[in-house]
Parts: sequence; structure tokens; C-alpha cells
Amino acid sequence: MSNQKVLEIAHQMGKVFNDLDEKVAHDLVAPDFVDYEAPPGTPGGPDGYLGTARWMNSVFTEASWDHIDSFADGDKAVVRVRFTGIHTGNFLGFEGSGNKVDVEHIHIYRVGDDGLVHEHWACRQDLFLLAQIGAVELKLPPTGTQA
Repeated sequence: MSNQKVLEIAHQMGKVFNDLDEKVAHDLVAPDFVDYEAPPGTPGGPDGYLGTARWMNSVFTEASWDHIDSFADGDKAVVRVRFTGIHTGNFLGFEGSGNKVDVEHIHIYRVGDDGLVHEHWACRQDLFLLAQIGAVELKLPPTGTQA
């Protein structure tokens, strides 16, 4: 499969979270799909991925994952997005704060020869997100000093 086709499939995966698009999930997510970034106990496959998307959209109103940059190499695509929303629901034990969030994520999708996504990894700015919802306080050194 070409790098361009792998990248197109990865871009389509964004519709699962942004639009809660069940058709895309069932058309592109393999039954044996593993989401290494989902909360513990989350099932695999298309329904598990949709469940995570629904949960995030219920916790953050106006949730949006906006494309910044992406590329593909072989069977993997890397997509960098900006996640924004308003924290209105319980997120990992922290009740809705009404605060806006704005962080970046990097998502990696492995696409099989069957054209389905079989694995997902991510790197997110979770510490910054937790600070934005008031769950933690970040203490940065004063400007001009070394840490």
C-alpha cells in the first residue's frame, strides 16, 4: 500500500473523534484493533474506538481535533493535531471545570495490507491539559533562570 493511501486512511480516522462517524469506524477499524492509549478496560475493535471518542466528546464540549501536520512511511502514519474543547464532564476523576483546553497530540496508526487500522499509539500533552482544567498546578522557573 502506498504512503499516500496509508495517510488518507489515517486522516479518515479523525472523523471518528471529530464527527463520531460510526461508518468510518466500522469501515476502517479492524476487529483486532488495539488502542494503546485508551483507558484501561476499553475494548478493542471499532466499538472500543468509538466508545473512547464518545467519552472524550462527552467530557469536553466543542471538542475538536484539528490537523496540523502528518506523514506516512510504510504501514504507519503519523498525524499531529491540536485538541481543543471545554472541560464540562468528569475527566479521570476531575469534575468539569468549564475551562478551555488547547493541547497538541501526535497519533500513530498502523494500517494493514487489508486497508484497516490495526494499532494506534499517541503522545499527548496530558500534563498541560490537567493544568488547564485546574487538576494540577505547574510551577515554572522565573524567566531568565536555569532549571
